[in-house]
Order: sequence, then C-alpha cells, then structure tokens
Amino acid sequence: MYKECDFGSIRPYSEVMGGFVLKLKDYYASPSVYRIDPFRIYGNLYYVGDKKVCMHLIDTGEGLILFDTGYRHALHLLLESIRQLGFDPKDIRFIIHSHGHFDHFGGGNEMRELYGATIFMSAVDTQLLREMPERALMHCGPEPFDRICWPDEEIRDGDHIRLGNTDIRCLLTPGHTMGTMTFFFDAQGENGPKHVAYMGGVGFLTVYKEYTRQYGLPENKAQLMKKSIRKVWNEPVEIVIGNHPNQNCTIEKREYMLKHPGKNPFINPEAWHIFLGSLEERRVDFESLGY
Repeated sequence: MYKECDFGSIRPYSEVMGGFVLKLKDYYASPSVYRIDPFRIYGNLYYVGDKKVCMHLIDTGEGLILFDTGYRHALHLLLESIRQLGFDPKDIRFIIHSHGHFDHFGGGNEMRELYGATIFMSAVDTQLLREMPERALMHCGPEPFDRICWPDEEIRDGDHIRLGNTDIRCLLTPGHTMGTMTFFFDAQGENGPKHVAYMGGVGFLTVYKEYTRQYGLPENKAQLMKKSIRKVWNEPVEIVIGNHPNQNCTIEKREYMLKHPGKNPFINPEAWHIFLGSLEERRVDFESLGY
C-alpha cells in the first residue's frame, strides 16, 4: 500500500548536508538511472520529473505550464519525458519555479533560450539571491556551469498566473526558503475539476540554525513554517503534488496505479491534511531537538 508522504528521519546538520552532497555526485554521474516514465496524474496534469526532483506539466489548452525545471545536467531527462507524453517543449508558455534553489531552477535558462518560455519565481527569493547568490546552493553540486535562472516575472503573495483553462493562485509560504510559494489550481479531467495543491518546498536542510547562520537568514524559519502550514490548512485540496518524490510518495503512488488500473491514489480529499499534519509533526520534533 502506498503512503501519503515520507519526510524521513531527523539527523544532525553535518550528516544531512554530507548525505545531500554524496547523493548529488551519484546523480550527476548517472542521471539516466534516476529517470522514470512520465505519466498522467489526472486530466490535464502530468508528472515529468525523475526520482530526484518533481516536475509537473499542465496542458491549459492554450499552451503548457511547467512547474520547475530540475537540475541543469538532467534537462535531457525532462525534455524526453515531455516528448514521450506527446507534447512539444516549444509549446511551454510559462515556467514556474517553486523557490530559489538550483535543483529546481537548474534547467530554466536553457528552456527559455531554446523555447522562449516566460519564467516566474517569487520576488522574495529573487531578492535574496541578488543579495547572496550562494543561497542558490549551486556550490553543493559538481556542475561548474550551473547559473542562477533569473525570472522574467516576480511572484508576490496572492498573485494569480492564468493561461487557458488554468488559474494558479500563488501564496507566499516561507520556511524551506523565505520565498517558497504554495500554488493552488484546478486540474481539468474526465470526472470534473480537482483542486490541486503544490507546496513548493518543505525540506528541513535549510531550516537548521547552522544553515541560517551561514547564509544570513532568520533563525526562526521553523516558526515561519508553522505559520505557513496554518495559512494554507483550510484549502479544500483533492490532489497533492510534491517538490521531491518522497514528500508525497509520488513513485509509490504511481506503482500503485500501475498495479491497480482504474484506481488513482493521487485523488484523496484527506491527503492535504495528512501531508501538512506530517510536516507539522516533523517541525515540532525538529524544534524539540534544538536544531
């Protein structure tokens, strides 16, 4: 049986950072090992990410919207997934980056240069990167040609991004980064619209006090995350999509779909509260350990 989410165990900062860098080296050495076949989540919403980073595609009827572009070195995996679904990357009108880290905006510059897409990211994270580019964490990866993807449009709390049949509401939900956004929209499908939520960053690596001191960020990020959870708690969500596959067990749910044709574990009106509740439990544990 699939799980709704799995945030893993809480470990000391040095151990978490060391594991992050080690796993990156393997991913850079053999990116194709991390590829999974793309698939339809529901209606006009598709998964085009890999085993490392989630990326999602919306077919609005008047062009495509892409959430996140992953690592620069794995852009070929993303393009292959988009094409395998029968779409043309040239039809991507908007790219929305969930927050200002290189593992989510890495392919953005190439996508814009190749296909002319308009790129969005939060105004808060954009300003923080202007002040200190190191906050993008590009130095954690072995790719010497990574560069920041500056947005064409800066998103602010309460903004809407509209294209075709899709209206995406953007809420500022600081925690993972100060400019992390949460997005809400309706996926259009055979059983009517389903309300989708995408919290664009929930990892705790960037919440540790050692991290915040190193990068000149507020040390109360765990408390900010608490406020963000409360801010979006009452949204009537039917589908939760993740930032990294483990965060909403994307791969496990896909395997369940393949083994149980006709059943869709992504559609679950309780999933949003399970997801946020698990995140809050982890946040409380994190604070109690003094991290």
